[in-house]
Order: sequence, then structure tokens, then C-alpha cells
Amino acid sequence: MDILAESHWALVHPLRSMSKKSYRILVFVVLWFGFGSTYLLKKPLGVIKSDIAEDLHLSKFELGILDTALLLPYAVMQVFLGPLADHQGPRKTMACCLFSAGLSMAFFGLANSFHFSLLMLFLCGTCLAPTWPACSKCLASYFDKQRDTIFGIFSTAGSVGGICGTGLAVWTLSVYGWQLSYLLPSSFSILMSLLTLGLVYSPEEMGQGPARPSSSSSSSQIIAARKKTSTIKSWLSLWAIPLIPEITLAVFTLKVVRYCMYMWLPLFLLDYLNYDKVQAGLMSTAFEVGGGLGSALVGFLTPRLFAGRSLPTLCLLTILSSLSLLLFALTAQLGAAINIICLVLAGATNAGPDSLLSGSIPARLGERNGLGAGAALTGLVNGAGSVGTVIEGPIIGLVAHRWGWMGVLLLMVVLSSLGAVALLRAALSDSSQASSNDDDDDEPTSRPV
Repeated sequence: MDILAESHWALVHPLRSMSKKSYRILVFVVLWFGFGSTYLLKKPLGVIKSDIAEDLHLSKFELGILDTALLLPYAVMQVFLGPLADHQGPRKTMACCLFSAGLSMAFFGLANSFHFSLLMLFLCGTCLAPTWPACSKCLASYFDKQRDTIFGIFSTAGSVGGICGTGLAVWTLSVYGWQLSYLLPSSFSILMSLLTLGLVYSPEEMGQGPARPSSSSSSSQIIAARKKTSTIKSWLSLWAIPLIPEITLAVFTLKVVRYCMYMWLPLFLLDYLNYDKVQAGLMSTAFEVGGGLGSALVGFLTPRLFAGRSLPTLCLLTILSSLSLLLFALTAQLGAAINIICLVLAGATNAGPDSLLSGSIPARLGERNGLGAGAALTGLVNGAGSVGTVIEGPIIGLVAHRWGWMGVLLLMVVLSSLGAVALLRAALSDSSQASSNDDDDDEPTSRPV
């Protein structure tokens, strides 16, 4: 144990010479690239679908099952493995998950059967499940102020990772075939696992202490948080927290739309709009470019609109997402320029709200009134919301088969509108609750989200 402790200190010691601000930036950058690598692993599946279907003789429904094999364990295991970072720490959790996921997808290229493909995708989804809760916990410990802005910028990792994943998959597919499409993403994921293990330490490990709570938190709330953390044993008690059902429904609908575009847009552009494989793959990145812009901008918009309340702003953006998808459906045949504009708008107004609804907002709700359930609540909302990514595959495959691609687009419009309604209800309920607290107490215990 002494030898292990000395080797651990030898590794951390050079980092202790860095200023607190510099080390926070280092942590943010490493986690940003690490989380981005998870999209390098997830995104190529949408690009190589037509080639897999041809080589393995798969139907559209079976292609949808491949999506489910990747996204089902990601959603379900995130709910159960989300607290893993609380017990093992974000550093070890993130490093182990990235290494295992990269290894499993490296073997995916060896797939010569439908069932082996399912197994590798299932393992990858399981390994990726705890990555977002681990990143959220680590970021929350270092960035207490301007959390919406930090999470908004951090969420651009998903869009940038998706764009790079698509570009790599298109290039690899055209040069080497789909079997080698995961070689570079897997290698990068394994590299980031090693960097995370060696560079990302908690404030306690760095001797900096935990991030200070906001000034609105009193010492009595901190004590209550510690007590209540041990008493929250069931997910049902977390589900009963106000606003969580509405926010989870919104995350669910946004993720169905988002992953439909991730996994099926290249095939839609290929089949319905008659682009070639390279054009379809590259054109599909327009949605992710918009997603990156939206994720970055939403963190700056929310403190400046509606008196700093996040939910009304996110509701407005989700309404715009529905309109953007409807515009894309109506103008799909008008050429590449119109397609790109609509996809950028749809991506920005979809990914922007999702980045906060699945990150900083549930973390904030979990900390309200000293509840002390921020990490668990983030895992619950993002995991339960990610069930939308699970059902997306088979449903989209069946809808495309029966009603065509236009039916798929109209379904996306309806789902996005449902998310907007859920957010409107949450915003009104939160405002009413805050007003009631103001009437009952001289100092309100919570502010509107």
C-alpha cells in the first residue's frame, strides 16, 4: 500500500504545481476530448448502415435492432451505473469505460454475423453508460459558478465528436470498407482513457478541497444534504422530485429526434434525396454542426433571457426545433443549400436544450434545499431520457418501411412538439412554486430554474 501511495503521489505531484485555474482548464479539456471520443464510437454506425445491410443481408428493421443493441444498455445501465462515479471516482470510472468501449468496438470490425455485431454493440453501450454522469460529477466539483455556460460549452464535445466520427467513417468507408471504420475511433478512445487516468483528479486528490457551494446554501442545508444522500435509496423517490417527470419527458423526445438524425439521416439522404454515399455522409454533419453551435450558445442565452430562467428559454428553443424539422420536411427537394440551412437550425435547437436538460438542470434540482442528489438525479434523467434512443431504432425502421421517409420526418416534428409542451408545463410549474415560496417565506429556499 505504501508503494502504491508513493507512485500515486509521484504522478499527481507535478500537477499540484499548476494554479487552480490552469488545472481546471486541463480537466475540462481532457474530459471534453474524452467525452467526444464516445461519439466517435457511436456515430459511424449511421454512416455504414447501407454497407452492413448489403454484406450481412439485413433489413431496415434489423438495422434498427443494431441501434437498439448499442443504445439500450447505454440508457438502462446509465440509471444503475450512474452512481459508480460516486463510489470509484470520476477519473477511474471514465478511464475504465473509455478503454473497454474502445476495445469492444475494435472487435466490431471483425463482425461476420448479425449476432456478433449485436454483442459488440451491447458491450460498447454498457461501457459508455457511466461516462456522462462521471463527467458531470467532475465538472460540478470544479465549476460551481456559471454552470449552465460550462455545461453548454462542454456539450459541444458530442457534436464535434459526431462530426469527426462521421468524417472518419466516410473516409474509411470509401478507402478501406466498413470493417475498418472503428479502428481510429477505438484507438483514440483508448488513448483518452489513459490520459484521463493520469491527469483528471478530484479537488480532494489535488488538495484543493471540494468546490464551494453557492452563497444561497446555508450550513444547515449542507448538513441536511449529507443526511438525505444516504436516505435516497429508490429511484421512485428521485422521480417524485418536482419538475423531474416533465424534464425527463422532454429529454426523451429530444433524444429520439437527435439519434434518429444521427443514425438515419445519411440513409435518408441516400435513399430519399439521391445523394451518393460520400455526399450523404458529409451532408449529415450539418445537423451536428448546428448541435455544436446550439450547445455553445445556449449556455450564454439562458442567463440573459427570461430573467435568467433556463426552462422558458429551452421551451422556446424546442418550439423552434419543431418548426425547423417541419421546414426541412417541406423543403427537402429544394436542393443542398436549403437542406443544410434547415439541418443546422434543427441541430442547434435540439442539442442546445438537451445539453442543459440532461446535465446542469437536474444537478441543480438535486441540490435544491440541501437535497444532495445532484449526481444521482443527472444519471436518472439522462438515463431515463435515453430510453428514447433505444426505441428510436426499431420504430424508425418500421415507420420508414410503412409510411416512408416523410412519415419519419413528421413523427420527429410531433415528438419535438411534445417536448416543448412538457417544458412549458415545467416552466409554469416552477414559476408557480417559486412564487408560493416567496409568499410563505421571507427568504425563498429555491429560485426558478
